[in-house]
Amino acid sequence: MRIERVLILAFLMTMKSDSLCLAGDASSVYSPIGKRDPFQIPKLNLRDPASTEEGLFHFQVEQFELKAVLKSAESSQILIADPKGNTYILKEGDELGRGRATISRILDKEVILTEKVTNYLGVQGLTEKVLSLPADETSSGK
Repeated sequence: MRIERVLILAFLMTMKSDSLCLAGDASSVYSPIGKRDPFQIPKLNLRDPASTEEGLFHFQVEQFELKAVLKSAESSQILIADPKGNTYILKEGDELGRGRATISRILDKEVILTEKVTNYLGVQGLTEKVLSLPADETSSGK
């Protein structure tokens, strides 16, 4: 027992005096200044909807990459990424791209978009564009 006390005392003597925290020392008092309240839910840093819309409509439809198709019993959604790497979850009826293409159908491995286009005569028409999952992801399910 005495040897243990001597070893502990020797250990404490080798430590720096400022790292030693004794009861009653001013440095051992807890200060909540600069710390978050542990009883409140932390605030999430979510994107501003205006910046999300700016990202969705800033690029051409062909520049987006389909990352995943999310299916549930009620509805289907897609996960897409813009060229900057920002990701978005969209559903049927949502718009994206400079031409404001509408998501018409979400299939198992692709999404069909309908975009209004104007030809050289000024006549408006509809065109369909398809975004598909990358080949390596579609073949991994086999």
